[in-house]
Amino acid sequence: MTRNALFIGGTKGLGHALSQLAIADLCDVSIAGRTAHKCDLVREGRAMPFIVDLESEDMRPWVSMVQYDVIVWAAGIYQDGAFTTLTPNQVMKCCRNHLVGPIALLTALFRSNKESARPCHLVVIGSSSAYRVRTDESLYGALKAAKAQLARNLGKELPRDLPGSKVLLANPGGMATPFWDGRDRDVSSFMDPKDVARVIWDEVRRQDTPFLEIQVIRQADRSPKVEYGPRLPE
Repeated sequence: MTRNALFIGGTKGLGHALSQLAIADLCDVSIAGRTAHKCDLVREGRAMPFIVDLESEDMRPWVSMVQYDVIVWAAGIYQDGAFTTLTPNQVMKCCRNHLVGPIALLTALFRSNKESARPCHLVVIGSSSAYRVRTDESLYGALKAAKAQLARNLGKELPRDLPGSKVLLANPGGMATPFWDGRDRDVSSFMDPKDVARVIWDEVRRQDTPFLEIQVIRQADRSPKVEYGPRLPE
C-alpha cells in the first residue's frame, strides 16, 4: 500500500533530500510550509503542497480530514545574532518555526489519525546543538533540546495512543545546507545533506522498535556515521 508522507520543512536542505528519498520509495509526498508551492518537487508534480504558516496561532484551517503514515519534522530557521541582540519578534519567530508551530500542527494531525486508528511514523530531525555548546546558538540549541525531549516522550506516548506508531529522533551534526547561505560560516568541512538523508532514511526503513534515537556524526572525510542512543550534554 502506498504511504502518505508529510514533510514539515521539506523545501530545502535535509528535509528536501529526505523527501526525494521518500518519493523514490513511491510514497505520496506532501511538502508543508508557507512557500511549499514554490518547492521544485511541487512545481515538477512530484509532490503536493501543504500550505501552512508555522507562525500562525491557529492550525485548524490547514488540517481537516488529513492523515499521514509518515511525518518528517525538519523545519527550522537560523538564530540571527547573539542572544543579547535578539528582539522579541526574532525570539518568537524562532520559537514558532522550530517548536510551537510544528507542535500545534502535529497535535492536529495526530487527532486526525486517531479518528481512524491510523498509526504514524514520526521522524524528528534534531541537531547535535541539542547537547553541544556552540557560541551564538543558545536559543537554537535550547529549542533543539526541547524538540529532542519531546520526541523521546512521544516515543512512549504515540505508540500507546496510536498503536503501531513509531518515533525516530535523528540528531545530525553540521551540514552544508542553504541554512548557512549569506552567513559568515565556513561549511567546507560540513556533511552533505544528501549523504545524511540517506543514512537517516535507511534507519526509517528498517526501524522495528517504537522509539529509536540516532546521532549522525561527522567524520574526518565529511561522511556521516550513525551512533545509537542519546548523548549527554557536552
